[in-house]
Amino acid sequence: MNDSAGRWNSPEDERSRALEAERARTAEWVRGMVRALDAAVVIPGTKIGIGLDAVLGFFAPVIGDWLGAGASLVLLWSAFQRRVPPVIVARMVLNVLIDTLVGMVPVLGDAFDVAFQANKRNLDLLERHASGGKPRAGDYVVVGVAAFVVLLLAALPVVLVALVVRSLASG
Repeated sequence: MNDSAGRWNSPEDERSRALEAERARTAEWVRGMVRALDAAVVIPGTKIGIGLDAVLGFFAPVIGDWLGAGASLVLLWSAFQRRVPPVIVARMVLNVLIDTLVGMVPVLGDAFDVAFQANKRNLDLLERHASGGKPRAGDYVVVGVAAFVVLLLAALPVVLVALVVRSLASG
């Protein structure tokens, strides 16, 4: 096939261009979804945006937060499609978990949703990687600290049971 300048293009070039065009359409759709979830309406006189994520969490605590987390999976799917490094995907998952878990706290969680905007953070990570950005040292630190906290929280019930058993055995 020839392009507009009369040059010959291989089928691989055509597929590559078609794939890039599809990614551009997907990227625009994802940006629109992020705006809807995190900043659909800007509070007049401020730069603070409120989106469906915060509204759903306010009117349907817990259920709304899980629905918002479900919508966030679109960004994770986009990250997988773009072959984003695992450390960036882990950081994106961490953002969704933090947003979902803290967002479940009535009122304070809703304020957190407005301030944290996990989907915007994840879109920023995705776009930084798409523009050739490599994972930063901070990405590894965030994921490492998160893994440590998860392991600590997982060990906490075991430690508490051991302390209770020890207390009962000695008393």
